[in-house]
Amino acid sequence: MRNLVILLLAFSVAACADRASSVAPVSVSAGDYASMSCGDTKAMLKDKRVLRDTLVNQQNNAAIADAVTVFLVLLPLGSVFGADVEGELAAAKGEVNALERAVRINCRTA
Repeated sequence: MRNLVILLLAFSVAACADRASSVAPVSVSAGDYASMSCGDTKAMLKDKRVLRDTLVNQQNNAAIADAVTVFLVLLPLGSVFGADVEGELAAAKGEVNALERAVRINCRTA
């Protein structure tokens, strides 16, 4: 019985949402934004940063909720009910990185 409890606890902890800082960005090419003007690239970068920051807050909240619910009921309820936005956050981080590179390329003065 003791081993079963330990095993269930290990599975519950493993299923917890990660903190936003541990989510790696998806690889996105800056070339995807090569045809955009400097102004359009900067505007899109601003929008994607807002999205990324929103997702960072959601992911951190999911991680906190998982930690609390695992402690109370041994289940990561935040992840179970869809609060984990790890995939979306990874994509947003990748897009921000690519757009930052694209701004350097698209906004060069000739």
